[in-house]
Amino acid sequence: MVPQELTKSDIVKIIEQLDKLLPSNFVNKQGRGRRKAYSDKSILKLSILLKLCDVSYRGAKNFLEKNPKYMELLDLKNIPPFQTISRRVRELPLHRINKDVVNLFLDIEGLERIELVVDSFRDQDL
Repeated sequence: MVPQELTKSDIVKIIEQLDKLLPSNFVNKQGRGRRKAYSDKSILKLSILLKLCDVSYRGAKNFLEKNPKYMELLDLKNIPPFQTISRRVRELPLHRINKDVVNLFLDIEGLERIELVVDSFRDQDL
């Protein structure tokens, strides 16, 4: 499932680098309503992990059950339902974090240069 050019240790390094970037630049702004069960940071890291490993939102539960180490990296106590993942990813302010995430992957120690772009454009039927 993991692309041939990325090993599990490479993916762990990427998620750890996200942890270094996101605390200062990515803060949940609690609005009205009930408290969210999963932080925006965890949802973003989960989304990137699933993309790197070519796993669908529906396949996230099975994937994370087989790879419990990723649960610790994502700061998740339980696995979000795929509907929650999908909805929360759509709500993420991707324009705001796109530049920081792209810059993060320009120089990761121990990895060759990786270019990553988070596209916030959503293709919609008109």
